[in-house]
Amino acid sequence: MKIVITGSTGWVGNAVLKKCLSTPAITSVVSISRRAPEINDDKLTTILHDDFSSYPNAIIEKMKTADACIYCLGTNIPVKPAELNRKINFDYALATANAFSEATKNKPSIRFVYLSGALPEKDPNKRLWILEDNRKMRGELENALLKLDQEAGPTGMKIYIARPGFVQPPGANVRTWLISTIANAILQDDLAAAMVQLALEGSSGPLVENAELKSIASSAKTSL
Repeated sequence: MKIVITGSTGWVGNAVLKKCLSTPAITSVVSISRRAPEINDDKLTTILHDDFSSYPNAIIEKMKTADACIYCLGTNIPVKPAELNRKINFDYALATANAFSEATKNKPSIRFVYLSGALPEKDPNKRLWILEDNRKMRGELENALLKLDQEAGPTGMKIYIARPGFVQPPGANVRTWLISTIANAILQDDLAAAMVQLALEGSSGPLVENAELKSIASSAKTSL
């Protein structure tokens, strides 16, 4: 299986990349990023790319032979100015999903796994007290991705939106448990494992919440 990853030099994206490289079922990984990840592996091909709002034919050709794309580019912390924030956290993601869908339109069982941000709000008219603009932008993006999923139909590209809680570093089991008593939390390694598993096998629905991500990661560990 061939996987395309964006954002592989980021905190979560790098964990996803390492998980892909250590998974026997994944035979090839293409990292599309602004800088090369500090990993050397025979499975890994790195493509340096700056503007994720468009993709040249050379990258599209690499996408055509892929089976899944895991999108980890972006940040939960709003970038200023607002126009740049939308470009990085909205335009790039939707452009990548559209490019991957178009590149793989003649292949069955294609998956696009998107790492969503915190507390997205899908209702543009709802009043919010915290990070209103950013949360509504995230919700707008999720709506656009879900529309793309529906338009692809039962045989087209399937989209899975991972909605983790507070992502904790490896080994922070106690802190993860404490945070989970009042809010959602997940270990970085578990999130990476769950996203890779979604790329491999998908899920029952497009929205994958924190509890399901933890369950997927646990099941993946049990099956090893």
